[in-house]
Amino acid sequence: MNYSRKKSDKIIKVEKVEAFVTPTPPHTTVIVCYLENGKQFVLYYVPIEIVMAINKLFESEYNVENYRENVYEILPKLPLVVDNLSKYIDKIVIDEYFKESNVYSATIDLKFDGVIIQRRMIPSHAIYLALIARRPVYVSEELVEAQENQTGEGENG
Repeated sequence: MNYSRKKSDKIIKVEKVEAFVTPTPPHTTVIVCYLENGKQFVLYYVPIEIVMAINKLFESEYNVENYRENVYEILPKLPLVVDNLSKYIDKIVIDEYFKESNVYSATIDLKFDGVIIQRRMIPSHAIYLALIARRPVYVSEELVEAQENQTGEGENG
């Protein structure tokens, strides 16, 4: 069954983001969102460029050395880009799941002169924009619970 957030649904704030490639085969790209309620929300098979860029942002231990930078690694080095993203991005909410394709979707709230415009995005890309813009990321509580039930991890996962 697909899941889409309704306005009345609760959302949980992401406190910390960690991105990495699993060390054992099959090597999988992962983003872990550590939530304010102590739980985790995990995104698998994210683009390697996003993993690399997040790690470069945080100077992480998982940083993959690369002799060429990608567009995601250049963006945070451009003050005008970062300032404008900060000005226009209000928040990101990972709020939808499509079972048929096994993918999540996120909503980015963009604010223009007090008007909020929402756009659908790939969650890993939306998280990255929020990180460089220093804007909040949230996850639908129902998606967190559904992921816990699917993996069987429960609250202590």
